[in-house]
Amino acid sequence: MMTLVVVIKEIIPLCLCLVIEQTLTSLLYCFSYESESIRTVGTNVGEIMSILYSWKNGWLISHEKFVNTLYDCIEHEREVRTCKINSNLFQILQPFKKSSTKHNLKRKSDNTNSSQETFNNLRATIEYVHNLYQTIQAEIEKHICSTTEINKNSQISNNCAVELSKKVYNESGKACITNALGENNAKATYVAINNHYFLFPTQCRFYCKNVSEINQYLSDEKYDLIVLDPPWWNKYVRRKKAKTDHGYLMMYNDELKTIPIESLLHDNGLVIVWCTNSLQHLQALQNDIFPKWNVQFIAKWYWLKTTKFGEPICGFSEPPGKQPFEQILIGIRNPQRIMKPEDGKLIISVPSALHSHKPPLIEILQSYLPENPKCLELFARYLLPNWTSWGLEAVRFQHESLYECISK
Repeated sequence: MMTLVVVIKEIIPLCLCLVIEQTLTSLLYCFSYESESIRTVGTNVGEIMSILYSWKNGWLISHEKFVNTLYDCIEHEREVRTCKINSNLFQILQPFKKSSTKHNLKRKSDNTNSSQETFNNLRATIEYVHNLYQTIQAEIEKHICSTTEINKNSQISNNCAVELSKKVYNESGKACITNALGENNAKATYVAINNHYFLFPTQCRFYCKNVSEINQYLSDEKYDLIVLDPPWWNKYVRRKKAKTDHGYLMMYNDELKTIPIESLLHDNGLVIVWCTNSLQHLQALQNDIFPKWNVQFIAKWYWLKTTKFGEPICGFSEPPGKQPFEQILIGIRNPQRIMKPEDGKLIISVPSALHSHKPPLIEILQSYLPENPKCLELFARYLLPNWTSWGLEAVRFQHESLYECISK
């Protein structure tokens, strides 16, 4: 098995070194260029401003704008470039159509034994999110549409975003980096690995490894914020992914519980977990997994996904139908901490067409964290400045197929 170690270090002159070890062969590639003074690019609200609008119950954010700020100035082969994420990934212009009747019947049949209480709980959540959205709908549409240049009355579809996502999965899959680790302590940069280019933000660390190995590398680390986007077990999605080339390994709740969050989290730290609308997973987090991690459930937020015109990407449907939102559970180590995330907040954004390409939450969470927080993301698929990212595909969405780069 090939072991790839990527090390990006600041020296004078700056040298980007990629070490590839394979059986009896060891290759070293080194690209050098002159370095100016290094300036750390943080993720403060004042610097990036991906929050388009905020009100007492939540935020409207732009994933696209956040990413574009990270790679505004990149040095590559003595040339300065600006790299932006391909805007077509966010060209969600209309709500997605419902699946065929046959497919809906199949999905519903998987839930025939679910209790009425389960559906009632979800109905209450659906109503809550729907009502929150309706109170702010006009304002959201105004802010989103002000950045949308497409004529709403013209012929529109999501085909552009869908087709690009297929291309990205295909190309990034061919360039998959596994069993690797590295860091970039310099400016954001553009690096060739195995004949593919990858973007690396400033001040990032990454581990392209299974979460079961985390104690071998991070046992002495403590984090102020840990974000997890677990590959929740889902029978229906498992069937669907089995037919594609970009399937991923799902985890049972008992497996998730074994992740040593209790030893990785600072005494005053926050845990953020992205979750589906499955009552089974939600209850497991609150009643089983959080207690094992020695954190207390404190709040539940909701991520509502909308089109470029502010409409939910699908209807608010009767359970167990698909919903336009996901849930975010928040836990804390210290119940006495002064700044506690409030319950029931709503985050609204246009989603990426890529699966598991969640929007960064660091700006929203800034007020609940210390200055210069130490942050960790598990099951990551992209990198962030001043973060440690861990996952089997931690650099997948750093692949060149997601970005458009031009020389300045």
